[in-house]
Amino acid sequence: MHTKLAALAVLAVAAIVLSGVATAGPAASKQRIAITTAKGNGFSFVLTPLTSGRVTRDSGSASACCWTQRFVTRDGQESEINNPLKSYAGKQGTFTMRLVINWINAGNGLTIGTGTWRIVGGTGAYKHLEGKGRIAVSWPDARPSWQSSRAEGLVELNR
Repeated sequence: MHTKLAALAVLAVAAIVLSGVATAGPAASKQRIAITTAKGNGFSFVLTPLTSGRVTRDSGSASACCWTQRFVTRDGQESEINNPLKSYAGKQGTFTMRLVINWINAGNGLTIGTGTWRIVGGTGAYKHLEGKGRIAVSWPDARPSWQSSRAEGLVELNR
């Protein structure tokens, strides 16, 4: 008798746990992406999915504006920190990221920047895009009209 009651209790607890999991719904999955930007006669970008998900490959133009600038010295090395707002206009819509970049003189006429980014808005296919990640930027002092950057991180479309 006690064995039957114990078995029923275990089944009841399992049913409650499983029904809670079933009603929770699927968790939003984050997708890893890369955004490569190049500056020649203007900024262009390519968004490349690195894992499967709802964000697909896109390309178009990019622009940056609206940043602050400050200088700090850490352990004797001076660096510049700024936070540009970077906008991307692709074939599937637009999205905007806020970056925080720490620029360091790497010698031989090259400046290197590393930092973070986060999505702050979007339209079209990117209307409900959220995400954040890291960025690396190179900027040759001898060719200030040329720049290359790569942002990688995790995004999700919440709709």
